[in-house]
Amino acid sequence: MLEQVKILTSRRAYEFHPDDLRLSTLCTKPVQEQIQQLFHFQTTLMGSPMATFGDVPATFPPGIVFDMGVWIFQDKQLVPIRFLHFEQRRIVIDVAGPSSAITAIFEHLRQFLSQLQAADGSPVIGEPERVLEYTEISAQFSFPLDKVFSPSMRKFFAKSVSEKASEKEEIPIPILVIQPLPPEQEYAGVVNVNHPRSFTLALRAGSHPEEHVYFSAAPLDSEAHLSYLNELDTALTSR
Repeated sequence: MLEQVKILTSRRAYEFHPDDLRLSTLCTKPVQEQIQQLFHFQTTLMGSPMATFGDVPATFPPGIVFDMGVWIFQDKQLVPIRFLHFEQRRIVIDVAGPSSAITAIFEHLRQFLSQLQAADGSPVIGEPERVLEYTEISAQFSFPLDKVFSPSMRKFFAKSVSEKASEKEEIPIPILVIQPLPPEQEYAGVVNVNHPRSFTLALRAGSHPEEHVYFSAAPLDSEAHLSYLNELDTALTSR
């Protein structure tokens, strides 16, 4: 059973068909100011957002970045909005809370944007064609992370690390990174542990191995991510 569960980050991208997100209108100063007020963002900047769910193409205007806003979720819970990005074909929302809060934030944003039109009379926002998820969670597990390996492999790694160690009593700390790959696609190489399509499990920075507190990143919403971690904990505890 997981304990000390903390949802660190929930991030979602809404992707649109070409020209269904009218960036030139969205980047005008009056619209920027209204969005900033809508979610109490501390800063706003017209510029190219950092890459989160893939490359951000160079366009003019380059996009808009809103940082550190807030949303009152279900009329009682304050949810920090870490950032809101507008790209050429993508809106990315990142919160320090559950993915369900993003749903409410996007609906509120879309309701506001539905009142606006581009200069040719078309809507400034269409219907998303795809939604991408990413979440980060920390939790205390019932097992040591090296239990994913068989006893013989654990013994082998412990022996190998001990032989190469510069100090006594060093132990192997595994980092697991799993990325889906279509069989017909070439593998591009080792991916970043925070890659938006990777499943990552590692010892939480700042903790000790015997505490069994791990960091997990996954291309899932927070509810599905928690379910996945609970199943993993149960499967490895029963081994």
